[in-house]
Amino acid sequence: MNRTMSHQIQAGSLDIEIHQDGHRLEELVTFASRLNPKRGYLFVSRVLGKHLPVRPSTMNAIHAELADRIQLLGNTPYVVGMAETAVGLGAGVARHLTNKSHDGVFHHTTRFLVPSPWVRIREAHSHADTMHLATLDETPRQAIATSQDIVLVDDEVSTGRTLAQLAEALLAQPELGQVKRLHIVSLVSWLSEEDRAQLMTKLPPSIKDVRFVQLMAGRFTFTPYPAYQAVLPSNVDTDFCSALMDQITGQRKLPIEREGLHGLHITNGGPELPSIAKELLHLPTTVMGMGEFLDSPFRLALAMESSGGDVVFQSSTRSPIALGDCINTKIEHPAPGAPDKRHFLYNPAPGRFPMAKDGLGWMTTANDLQASYNAHHDLTSKTLPHSPMMEVV
Repeated sequence: MNRTMSHQIQAGSLDIEIHQDGHRLEELVTFASRLNPKRGYLFVSRVLGKHLPVRPSTMNAIHAELADRIQLLGNTPYVVGMAETAVGLGAGVARHLTNKSHDGVFHHTTRFLVPSPWVRIREAHSHADTMHLATLDETPRQAIATSQDIVLVDDEVSTGRTLAQLAEALLAQPELGQVKRLHIVSLVSWLSEEDRAQLMTKLPPSIKDVRFVQLMAGRFTFTPYPAYQAVLPSNVDTDFCSALMDQITGQRKLPIEREGLHGLHITNGGPELPSIAKELLHLPTTVMGMGEFLDSPFRLALAMESSGGDVVFQSSTRSPIALGDCINTKIEHPAPGAPDKRHFLYNPAPGRFPMAKDGLGWMTTANDLQASYNAHHDLTSKTLPHSPMMEVV
């Protein structure tokens, strides 16, 4: 049974028809307005741990559910998470996939400058519209030589154009010459049959097997309000980050470089959860990833919760979102490698000890976010109202 609804946000009106698992709408999605003239609306995930704080166990269950729905053709799937929002989602799906395959490789697109990018794509709706994949390290490069499955993971798919670009570029690489099946995986898919057919036309003739995996699917139309005029903030971060290129040559890899930036060969479900000292568990805590550095802090948060801690997880982001709708509050911190630019943390949960991990080993970066978190909760005394959701009979 289809579910039809209308939702008003500051930027306009979203008219939505859900034709797969509409009963999960409130579980999976809420809505916000972008500060982006290219696209006024934003579907905000309730289970991703990006714009809203989420229990790590809830996120882990979602990763496992998506992985369980993927029907692999062979072993050693090559899994790609889309930066920055779906990097952690992709890593989680990859880990759970290796529980039913021999092994796998996780890789993610990036907006860090890296030497000699492997492939490069453009994302037309984004405020920062170019991303690339760094060249694979030798071990994951060797591992994907037998891959028969490419698994592209995004939080939500609106048109499929970005994923089609990426799939086309990857399938042209000789390292992936054995691939026969492409999986488009998302929490929510808004692709029409025409969108899916158009995506298929971008692929080489050898790829006739494309699987679409999602937890909820439907269609929507957006009608902008003329009075809403979005303007990008002057301090928004639209550039590639040079932080990795600025490191000393030959230096030991930074944490973010070991998490899939250059590919990560995963076996037996991936690394075990870290052991947690009891002194980390005595306070309610928000563990925060930063930008593309998501999976390692998520695993820390999951281990803390599994050990009995009161923990939520979320991440800062470079995306500018308007206050209001589902975005009650926000804090800012300097962008890594660009102190005059800002990244944002939305809806930070009050009454919690902040623990931020930046992936670069720059203590000042994480400390800035933690200090902003504490200062915000000292100063903020009220929140903004939510917009109404109306069922259409």
